[in-house]
Amino acid sequence: MVEVIYNEKLLIHFFQDSLSDAALTWYIWLDNTKIKTWKDLVDAFIRQYKFNMDVGPDRSSLQAMKKDNKESMREYTQRWRETLVQVNPSLLEKEMINFFSNTFKAPYFEYLVRSSAHYFSNLVVIVERFEQVIRLGKIVYLTEEKSFTRKRKETEFHNIEGGYKGERKNYQKKDT
Repeated sequence: MVEVIYNEKLLIHFFQDSLSDAALTWYIWLDNTKIKTWKDLVDAFIRQYKFNMDVGPDRSSLQAMKKDNKESMREYTQRWRETLVQVNPSLLEKEMINFFSNTFKAPYFEYLVRSSAHYFSNLVVIVERFEQVIRLGKIVYLTEEKSFTRKRKETEFHNIEGGYKGERKNYQKKDT
């Protein structure tokens, strides 16, 4: 195999085996009269696909990701990881855990923040278990609408003390 490294014609020939889809189409349409050396091919490839490094996902892209309603936790995790591997520079394990946890809403977020997962793989197991427990009905998951209604009633209860429509109530004890 070491001999191949020094054989530019073989490197150029086998390069196409590493390509697929649009990159393979680009290679097929490439003007081979301009490619004389391995360096020529590398330069042409970088010119064509450098934008992927410039406009690829970054840390804010990871933070902005959300799970689709139709998507299982496993599917979402795989999609998130596929985006993660494109982020440069790579994230530390602790950053991965924080970024991934922050993409969730309640009740997942609350449980993930409380978890003591030190590895991303452990966090994924926790998320999948939690999804299963909710699906089995062992944990009641309040929808945002119900949660909002409850909070509004609590707010109204606390506003009673101050009175409504600007009226002030005097709740001081009267001497008897």
